[in-house]
Amino acid sequence: MAIYILTDSTADFTPEEAERRRIWVVPLKVQFGEEEFPNVLDHAAFFRRLAEAKELPTTSQAVPDDFLPYFERAKERGDSVICLPMAASLSGTCQSALIARDMCGYGDIHVVDSTQTVLGLRLLIDLACLLRDQGQDAPAIAAELERAKGRVKLLAVVDTLKYLHKGGRLPAAVSIAGELLKVKPIITLKDGQLGLAGKGVGAKGSLAALVKLVGEELAFDQRLSVYYGYTAHDELCQSLMALTRETFGPHPSEVHPVGAVIGTHVGPGAAVMVYLEREK
Repeated sequence: MAIYILTDSTADFTPEEAERRRIWVVPLKVQFGEEEFPNVLDHAAFFRRLAEAKELPTTSQAVPDDFLPYFERAKERGDSVICLPMAASLSGTCQSALIARDMCGYGDIHVVDSTQTVLGLRLLIDLACLLRDQGQDAPAIAAELERAKGRVKLLAVVDTLKYLHKGGRLPAAVSIAGELLKVKPIITLKDGQLGLAGKGVGAKGSLAALVKLVGEELAFDQRLSVYYGYTAHDELCQSLMALTRETFGPHPSEVHPVGAVIGTHVGPGAAVMVYLEREK
């Protein structure tokens, strides 16, 4: 009996990664007007298209029928499923997974609201894979994920306020003033809620403000690396990595591009830092 991890494409796993690690991925789509693109399209192509768009694209949620074939396959084989979709507060995808589980009528499907997306979701999936490879069973993995998800720390510096304004998250006056003053906000995603954690003036000031939010030490769970991400280009991300190493010392890290869902709202040039806080 195998244990499969099921998620959606906002976690940005490549098909090769997913196949190698027994991760099933339900694809979401990004829609520019009447044109629909898979969320797994080339990131550079997406950000080029985003820069040309007059209005922000919309993102589809998965429906129960997207999950049902995976659940039915597991039921047929007697396998276990850990289903970890993006935050229920950000999308109806998690609710669709719960409906599909009920439709399937199979008891070995464990749906966990990740309360995260993109790198935060990837981190939790990596934890699930680690626990599975250590020999833990599906109920134990689901229970550990429920405990761990509240310790995911995600901080992001946004290079421009334009896309937050386009998405209705900032009034025009604040966006224009911020651009003129070169203010770069720091965004956080905690317990499924996207919020403003702070701000800095210019790239250097914003990165310093982000590192200050980390605290006196980088107290991360040593089972996983610290994850860094970027949208479109990685200059700010590389500067963030250099500053955190200078401040906290060397630490294991991974760098991943951030895909369309968060990229739609923050635009190109954003830098993201994600880690699992150490248990107190």
